[in-house]
Amino acid sequence: MKMIANLPPWLKVVCYFLFLFLATVIAGVVPVLNDFIFFFIIALIMSWILLRLENKSLSSLGFWPRDKRTTTDFFKGLGIGIGMLIVTFLLTVLLTKDNWKLNSHIDPISLLVTFLMCLWSAFVQEFVFRGYPFQELLKKYHPWVAQLLIVIPFGLMHINKGMAVDDIILVMLSTGAGSVLFGLAYIKTKNLMFPIGIHLGWNYAQELIPRTAGGKGSALVIINNSHATYNMFNISLPYFLIILITIIAIWKIKKPVG
Repeated sequence: MKMIANLPPWLKVVCYFLFLFLATVIAGVVPVLNDFIFFFIIALIMSWILLRLENKSLSSLGFWPRDKRTTTDFFKGLGIGIGMLIVTFLLTVLLTKDNWKLNSHIDPISLLVTFLMCLWSAFVQEFVFRGYPFQELLKKYHPWVAQLLIVIPFGLMHINKGMAVDDIILVMLSTGAGSVLFGLAYIKTKNLMFPIGIHLGWNYAQELIPRTAGGKGSALVIINNSHATYNMFNISLPYFLIILITIIAIWKIKKPVG
């Protein structure tokens, strides 16, 4: 056990993700396990074991609002995430010239269920990627090295079987940009509540305010046009632009926690 504790951070993180990969293989064979709960449990167990070897507890990962500051960070992140999506939506429809309208049939229960699902998804993803592995890498390596090392598994998680090469590249780039944003949010606050808030705000607003046609009937906004006018420029450019602006703003404005 002491030998494992003395391993370099990158090797500990590789072991962590190897177990998660094994969990993915198992989930592929046993479909009932292919759920966020299963992957969260595996990540939780691995984090607990690796932290225990260093005489640390899971609470050191900062994955719940333990005080006023972390609670405030969560709600700030939530507002930033929602604001990012709204601005991205406005830029996108400006470029696509899509017609849109507010949904006149809003279901409060659907809004609540969607919020809870997005909260769970954001929480699990941030715990799995910006929890133990990212924080362990930050102990030894430059923040941007740690960022790049986490971008890869985070992007791979969003890839599905049968995706075209172009789609895979776009997914890796788009999720990679998001990963850098969430990582920076952790670096600045030293807790996961800020990145969880941003992640939740973006995902929840994206469910309610789709940027392209074909959104859910329970969304707040309905887009009427077809996909005929969609391309890399008018769909992806607004996303990357807003992500970049937000990264720069947090980097320059948000004071790091000692």
